[in-house]
Amino acid sequence: MPAALHVSDAAPKKSTRRARSTASKDLNLTTEQKRLILNSFFRLEPALDLVAQLFFLKLFRLDPGLRKKFDGPVEMQARKFSAGAKLAMISLGHEDGLAPTLKLLGTRHRQMGIRARHYRTMSRALVWTLERSLDKSFDRDTRDAWNTMLAQFAKVMSG
Repeated sequence: MPAALHVSDAAPKKSTRRARSTASKDLNLTTEQKRLILNSFFRLEPALDLVAQLFFLKLFRLDPGLRKKFDGPVEMQARKFSAGAKLAMISLGHEDGLAPTLKLLGTRHRQMGIRARHYRTMSRALVWTLERSLDKSFDRDTRDAWNTMLAQFAKVMSG
């Protein structure tokens, strides 16, 4: 059993209830995870287009076949990614959440030929990009928060 599940199962009920009550409806993220994600995102925001370009370059190195699924130059894809990332960060604080937007994006991605396995590659590329862009401020807790969010994004988007 993964350590995170073991710790969660062993946690007192009071802590578990509190963690659940601080999670959004469609994403099971705690208030602390949201804080870590938002703080790291705000550090990147001034250079978000460059960070997004780095993400796509890494993504296409990890899976060259994905390049043909994204029309247009990397710079254009980076701008789209940046806009989507900003929307995701804004949505983290809203009760209605991000699930409807993610479902629509997932539908569009499926039409482009993106499958569940591609989301794992995208997550790897994004975490790698965050590590390089944030350096020491991308600590274990921040990495875990991003990985949790990205896994949940992939689940919703995969349908």
